[in-house]
Amino acid sequence: MSETQEVLQKLTEAGLSEEDLKEEIKRKEREFRGFITTQGALFLIAKEHGIEIYSHDIDPELYEEVQRDIDYNEFTIPISDLREGLSNIVLLGKISRIFPIREFIRKDGTPGIVGSFLLTDTWGTTKIILWDHHTKIMQTEFFTIGTILRVINGYCKKGLKERLEVHLSKQGKVQIEPEDIPSKTKKGLEEIEIKMVDAGGQSLDKNLVEMKIEDLFNTNGFVKSISGVIKIKELKEFKKENGERSFLLKFLLIDQTNSINVAVWGMQAINILRIIENGMSVKLINIFVDENEFEKRKEIHFTKKSILEII
Repeated sequence: MSETQEVLQKLTEAGLSEEDLKEEIKRKEREFRGFITTQGALFLIAKEHGIEIYSHDIDPELYEEVQRDIDYNEFTIPISDLREGLSNIVLLGKISRIFPIREFIRKDGTPGIVGSFLLTDTWGTTKIILWDHHTKIMQTEFFTIGTILRVINGYCKKGLKERLEVHLSKQGKVQIEPEDIPSKTKKGLEEIEIKMVDAGGQSLDKNLVEMKIEDLFNTNGFVKSISGVIKIKELKEFKKENGERSFLLKFLLIDQTNSINVAVWGMQAINILRIIENGMSVKLINIFVDENEFEKRKEIHFTKKSILEII
């Protein structure tokens, strides 16, 4: 098997159809204005899918070119230039609103995951839709409102209320705080004042979009902040496998919509217990929401970067 055939096979195993590959090769040829061979395009496509294969047949200089990151700044368009049917879209902006990730069942019975957020640049705001494994980036601690990011290889279609929105394609990716942004462009993005806006760019009352505990039951991953009243449940002492003593603090966080369990581990549990009491109003910052495997119910977990603020 030649190395080109090996790349084709691995791309097929990664889920790309023959039609997808033809379209991807054409896209690469357009990006490099014909200065890349079909073989080089295939290796670049493989790289974007995390498939690293060194070719002895390919010219070493071309291989080095393929290994370098693409200059996406040349292909970035303003949000105001979005049009229905546009594809291979590259956008650069700030996260201005994050919607809860949602799980669903497709018509064929297979499970799916969808997440979305609003992206704002100096020209406008649009909704970005991520599907399945692409939603994992929304569950990282770096994916927060005000963060600069780049959306690569999206396509534009009309969503609810006939508003334009950008869907990330299977071959697309999202870069958080890319380092190759020109200084002038970056300065312009940093100066954008993030306001609560809807997908059409209209301002929203902050109280209408503030996350409540009820919202957490449709959420997985990192959450910027949530507020409520504390009810302490218990502090457990236990020994780890290495014999070291540790602690687990559990308390309820309650607001007008619902209540949720909060778990704090290790010495962080002791430090938190020292400053809280029943009935205290607090804000939890940089927390992680996940499902308790035993109770089959969502709960909040503290991380090393989590903060409890008394309000």
